[in-house]
Amino acid sequence: MKTLVIVAHPHLTNSTTEAFLKAAAANENNVIWHELKAPFDLSQEQELLKTATRIVFQFPMYWYSAPAILKQWLDEVLDSRITSNQILKGRQLGIVTTLAHSASAFQPGASQQYTIAEILRPYEALAHSLGMKFLPPFPIYQFAQQDDVERQLLFIRYQQYLTVNNFLHFSNRTQWFVERLNDKINKEHDPLQQAKLEQLLVLLTEQQEELDDLHASIGWLRAKEDE
Repeated sequence: MKTLVIVAHPHLTNSTTEAFLKAAAANENNVIWHELKAPFDLSQEQELLKTATRIVFQFPMYWYSAPAILKQWLDEVLDSRITSNQILKGRQLGIVTTLAHSASAFQPGASQQYTIAEILRPYEALAHSLGMKFLPPFPIYQFAQQDDVERQLLFIRYQQYLTVNNFLHFSNRTQWFVERLNDKINKEHDPLQQAKLEQLLVLLTEQQEELDDLHASIGWLRAKEDE
């Protein structure tokens, strides 16, 4: 799977959040990091779209919308050659957006009143129009206030959002960890550190096996109920 991250930020060089996310994506061989700069080379932009299985719009939320450069890119790049030929049909569209408010602010009755899903509904409509699958958005709340542990978790979750085929399934995310741990074990030269990683791998594998057994049991019980 190839992922194209389309970054729309008017002050990119000054953004610590984007620098963090770029570092997270840097070692992913199947991720293309693409920063929007006008004027656009339409042929180049459209060729990039054709290479990607998953397309991610990434931007800071400004007044409940994306920066103007993303709207300009959509207006110019998604012309008849893309839309009428259904070039993007069957692809995935994801949204990564950074916000200055807390997660609790985006709900009925709170300061922002509306959920992230409601605010980003126009992109869901765009995906529907293009025949794309709209992925659950990936909001990043108050990055500047996050501590080291929160940022480490964000680093991993962001990589998974870009690279895991079905990141909503726990088993797929577990398999992602297993593959990363195996790779790290193979590259580790310190025997003590290697042993610790192997213990973690065993624990992770055992937990996945228990989860698989639980899912199988639930499936059996539901089948018996339907008889």
